[in-house]
Amino acid sequence: MEYYGTIGPACADEEVLRRMFRAGMTGVRMNLSHGGLAEHRDWLERIARAAEGRPYRLLIDLQGPEVRIGRLPAPLALKNRQAVTLGQGGIPIPETLTGLAKPGQTLLLDGSCVPATIAKEYIDALAKKGASLKSQDVASPIWDATGERPALPDTPCELLTPAQTGATAADRIAMVRAELQKAGATALAVTGLDCVGWLLNLRARDLPCTPLAVAYALVTMDACTLFIAPGRLSDADAATLAESGVTLRGYEEIIDAVHALPADEVFLVDEKATNYALYEALTAHKTVAGADPIFALKGIKNETELKNIRECHIRDGVAVVRFQMDLEKALAEGKQLTEIDIDTMLQKRRAEMPGYFEDSFSTIAAYGTNAAMMHYHAEGDVNSVIEPRGFLLVDNGGQYDCGTTDITRTYPVGPLTDNERRYYTWVLQSHIDMARAVFLDYCTGFALDTFARGPVWAHKVNYRCGTGHGVGFISGVHEGPQSLRPNNPVIFKPGMTITDEPGIYETDEVGIRIENELECIDLGENQYGHWLGFAPLTLVPISTEPVLVDELSRDQINWLNDYHAHVYEMLSPRLNEDEKAWLKEKCAPLAR
Repeated sequence: MEYYGTIGPACADEEVLRRMFRAGMTGVRMNLSHGGLAEHRDWLERIARAAEGRPYRLLIDLQGPEVRIGRLPAPLALKNRQAVTLGQGGIPIPETLTGLAKPGQTLLLDGSCVPATIAKEYIDALAKKGASLKSQDVASPIWDATGERPALPDTPCELLTPAQTGATAADRIAMVRAELQKAGATALAVTGLDCVGWLLNLRARDLPCTPLAVAYALVTMDACTLFIAPGRLSDADAATLAESGVTLRGYEEIIDAVHALPADEVFLVDEKATNYALYEALTAHKTVAGADPIFALKGIKNETELKNIRECHIRDGVAVVRFQMDLEKALAEGKQLTEIDIDTMLQKRRAEMPGYFEDSFSTIAAYGTNAAMMHYHAEGDVNSVIEPRGFLLVDNGGQYDCGTTDITRTYPVGPLTDNERRYYTWVLQSHIDMARAVFLDYCTGFALDTFARGPVWAHKVNYRCGTGHGVGFISGVHEGPQSLRPNNPVIFKPGMTITDEPGIYETDEVGIRIENELECIDLGENQYGHWLGFAPLTLVPISTEPVLVDELSRDQINWLNDYHAHVYEMLSPRLNEDEKAWLKEKCAPLAR
């Protein structure tokens, strides 16, 4: 058995290397992707001395083609297991992927796996070399020959009811047709799983934490077709869709269905949201460039959805309150808890709630310095013990039959440093200022994001992510088009929901985030224009123990006290007497 150690800053000291050899290290891995052997001569000499005559192997990572292609147009916050695709989000396709093409050659690309925007970038890059691109599925024959290809997800599908969504499929198809007319189009291929789900009230469990079905839809002025694997809908649900004028076809049949439509059909086409294989079929007809109107339509929740969302947050608030009580009791009893234990405790309490069926994302339970990594996730051996000092950050959410939740709280679990208290107070100020914002109806996510950062910017501190994102309705926890981000041009409208989650993330020191969901509400009109604001949806107390109260303004204190009074009013009817007493204490008003 051989044991290799990767050299780096942690073992730059020769004595550390010596101890590694004495512990049994038999080989050393060197990364030369950023420089040659000559530049690492001092390392080689240090390693040789530390080996003290022991034989060892040298494993060298050589520099390959550079895929680093420059600066991003804006900071890009990633979540665990999120994929980044070259050619999207302003990330260009590196020259190394097309630079080897020769005149007359054809690059085969499975267009069903690549957005049209990326394929067109390939086409342009190849054209400069005198080469071309052809969409062709070359992998399926290999998969089929081996029998190893994973099957498409086929979890049971179900339809949400109008009592949940406030609309039938027919209602929403009519809304889409009206938008198509405004755009000068007559047809739309619906490709986003969340868009198909919204259009037809369709849900499934094909994706973890996101209750959607792998499917397409095709809307024309006189027909609507759902493309989905056979047998996934019950006879009753198929009949319900039929009543709304929806027919069913196999998932793989959408391109044939597009080709079969009259040549004068005018498709509204969003290159970013359409794979290239389907795009080729659509552009055989007349087209109008534009975004899928469903993105904007589903971003504004109707009154039925909002009523259900409010109920969802009451249930989720009860679950999180009980979790907080469990956490405090376990810590008071001196029990050893890990970050993964926190996830388990939360899931247990949510599972007790009516209508809960899964988390809305993988819980982020991050203790101490781990919380400085915005999307840290405890897993396997990466799992810290909660110690009786500092902060525990918990970012979590649930999927219910009445909505989707996303909440972050940062809990003090023992004595805090002065910096930790200051940072917590500044984050709370930023959170409150966003929540109590009053603004005119032309304000965008860009404008409001800037406004939210004021309290942390005042101390020359910033967080390298957006302030908030939209949340789907029994759908993805991240939903557009609205967001609180430096580059978002979408104007806020009543009925939009958004998270309010400023933070401070100091590497190797602390991470703090406070997150509520907010509902954009109408505040009336006067001679200056139409005013909007926010109402809190999340109903969970915010820890006040770390707060430097003297740094809060009177308006900020009033907002926090009003919020806590609202939390107690909404949750207490569903709690037992012990839980009510605990919540009343946590919601006690702050005073100077």
